[in-house]
Amino acid sequence: MLRAHRLAALVGAALALALLCSSASFARSGTTAPSQSVSVYFVITDQRISYEILRTTTAGSGNLILEKYVVRTDFATFMVINRGKKRHGFVFLGKTFELKPGHRARFSRTLLARGFFPYRSPTDPGKAFTGVFPVY
Repeated sequence: MLRAHRLAALVGAALALALLCSSASFARSGTTAPSQSVSVYFVITDQRISYEILRTTTAGSGNLILEKYVVRTDFATFMVINRGKKRHGFVFLGKTFELKPGHRARFSRTLLARGFFPYRSPTDPGKAFTGVFPVY
């Protein structure tokens, strides 16, 4: 009889441990929201650099929503477009581009850290050609 109680206690402890470990793994995966795709357009004119963030709705309708910032773990596709009449440079997230008028560049990255990331044009002086890009 004592042996049956020990076996039942051992099985109960193993079951409790299995349930505890599985709930911890579920909690850990839920701490970060799943990544979504966003498109970020940096537009350079002869007067300034500006950007827009567009997110596709998750409802499957394909609608685009204009956002103020991106969220950590988002997969971002960055488009840099020169709409000016002269050559402009662009530096952001370790990427450097030199764009002729009317040309564009593209790169993608998963945003893994929160913060404010600086961008600038090394070919153009002034505050209008520098800024920060927010990731929350």
